[in-house]
Amino acid sequence: MTQLRVGFASVYAWRPHVEHMMFLARLVEQAGHATSFLACDADLPCCYTRELRDVRPDWMECLMCRAGGVRSYTGRNVASIGSLAGTPAPAAIERASAWAASSASTLGRFESPADYATPEFAQLRERLAPATAIAYEAASAWIRRERLDAVCVFNGRMDATRGIFEAARTAGVRVLTFERTWFGDGIQLLPDEHCLGLASWHAMVARWSAVPLSQAQARKAAGFVAARLTRTNVSEWRAYNIDARDTGWPVAGGQRRILLLPSSLNEIWGMPGWESLWGDATAGFDAVIAHLGLQPADLVLRCHPNWAERIGKRHGQLSEAHYTQWARARGIHVIDSADKASTMSLIAQSDAVLLASGSAALEAAALGKQVISVAPSHYQEAGFRTDAGTPEALARVALAIDLPPQQRAAAQDKLRRGVLRFLYTVACRLPQYVQHVKAVSTTSYRYVPGADPQRLVDLIRTGRLEADDPTASPDAAGEDQVVALMRSGEWQALRQPPADAVAGSDRLRRRWFLQPVDFIREKMPVGDR
Repeated sequence: MTQLRVGFASVYAWRPHVEHMMFLARLVEQAGHATSFLACDADLPCCYTRELRDVRPDWMECLMCRAGGVRSYTGRNVASIGSLAGTPAPAAIERASAWAASSASTLGRFESPADYATPEFAQLRERLAPATAIAYEAASAWIRRERLDAVCVFNGRMDATRGIFEAARTAGVRVLTFERTWFGDGIQLLPDEHCLGLASWHAMVARWSAVPLSQAQARKAAGFVAARLTRTNVSEWRAYNIDARDTGWPVAGGQRRILLLPSSLNEIWGMPGWESLWGDATAGFDAVIAHLGLQPADLVLRCHPNWAERIGKRHGQLSEAHYTQWARARGIHVIDSADKASTMSLIAQSDAVLLASGSAALEAAALGKQVISVAPSHYQEAGFRTDAGTPEALARVALAIDLPPQQRAAAQDKLRRGVLRFLYTVACRLPQYVQHVKAVSTTSYRYVPGADPQRLVDLIRTGRLEADDPTASPDAAGEDQVVALMRSGEWQALRQPPADAVAGSDRLRRRWFLQPVDFIREKMPVGDR
């Protein structure tokens, strides 16, 4: 077959994405194809990293980023953004302003329509637009000069990475985005979508949602939610409520116990496929409350613990204020984000949880609690949520707690089974190279020899994502045993052992004179913390 020419770009040197990029590039080279790289050598006037933090001057942020970037692994076929793009024209900046909006949204942790109408949001977007335009122009020139057949770029959503993603789409070449996976092992690779694209997610989840798991597969999947429920979660990028305390249900006198669990809008704001048809999640909550005839004493709103955490310069006060004001205006009890009350304990005591698209749905379903969702989500094709995302869907919503006991028990087991299959799909089927890219911690990885380069080459050629693990069980007998343990609350027994370095694996090494970079960086806070 014709030799492919594949370009790789990871503008930000956040761990572990640059070494993931090099792992993928070396696979392409092993298969006999050509690679080239695009780097930022302090070429951008502004960027997400520099806007996120203010603990170091800009020149030091750029120095740290360059020290951990692609040139620390290779000096061959690396082009600089600054050498390929000049000053963008006003029309180019205007076009890039829309692409920079997602970064601005996340940086400001905006939540309500009023937040997005503020000068602060507009100013953030406009500061990032020139850098996005420069990245677009540089990537376009790079694609032409190197005659690239495909581009593999980290993230593809945020400012400069979005510019590179859009340049590949404009050029009509295949673009793959890569990210750290939800639960650590493997690499998330999405063809022709940025990191928040849902097409591959929905297709993969729908394909496997009715397929039984083996006992080993079901136990592995249960281990992910068991880590959350036992507060031992170390494989996800963020863990919440680790030092929580169990508490009783805080409201007396209600006929129902409905737990509202709002999540942040800022990362998915403006992303196609994520829009709630209610407009704002609070409008969806109002519609569900009215449809079910719920009273204030039936409801508790638990603000997300993430809102009490500082991410870069910002806490989540905008999200907290938005939902707190909405709830208190309706007489609904509010537990604030900094409260140490255990969200898991509240879920366990609830009759149902009401949310938009938050991942607390996983724990709720694992505990057999009805999940009522008013917005699109990663798990909407998994079969364990009650869809209340449109007026038509809402008309069919009823509380499962009102079912006869035998039917209710069967419905609860259906939820547990659905969440197991979803978790196994997103941890072991959707990611690629799960057996060869092993997370030891959130940022430390080991690589097992033997990864098949052709798998990546085929993805580049076809744009079709195949399940990394296509195996399944002919029946549900093994899965049934794990569901029974979940029903009995045997979460300690379902925990996975701590991750260890896999025998025969090794780190992906930087060039010898830059290997101390890893030792230094491991002593520093990661990414957006």
